[in-house]
Amino acid sequence: MTEEGPTSPRKLSKVVPYRLARSNAEMMKLVSLLCEANGFKLNIWRVMSAIGTYRSISPMEIGKLTTIDKAMVSRAIRELVDRGLIDRRADARDARWAQIQLTAAGTAVYEKMVAGIDALEKHMFGDLPPEKTAAFMEMLELIERRARLARDMVELNGKAGLARLLGHDAE
Repeated sequence: MTEEGPTSPRKLSKVVPYRLARSNAEMMKLVSLLCEANGFKLNIWRVMSAIGTYRSISPMEIGKLTTIDKAMVSRAIRELVDRGLIDRRADARDARWAQIQLTAAGTAVYEKMVAGIDALEKHMFGDLPPEKTAAFMEMLELIERRARLARDMVELNGKAGLARLLGHDAE
């Protein structure tokens, strides 16, 4: 299989979104294996990691941070409550809102997972000097921020926003 042909002006391996997606897929396979070794699925971990990071967080905030839909967040919260890994407390001012926190057992699982992910990252970065790792992380932040701004522009302006983003005149 060749990557170049009459309709492909450049190699797929040079397309940034493709490379980011492939890198993400490979890393997420490893994180999924780590999750399975700890008895849960990746989406459960994503919810748990948001809770562990922010200590006390609402389900809506979890959805925004993890980009997981409301129904999946709700199922994950229910599973984590049933397993005794999180507490869900209704807001005293508004019963429709809840704050989610890790229990002691949840904190232990969270810390074990974080240590495992840190080890995976250390393996991925290998012997890279810390300044190169820091530069890579800064570049990821820049790409994420610019992609979010571009997406917002397209969502706000529709086809005209996309045309502007692509450098075309609005049609």
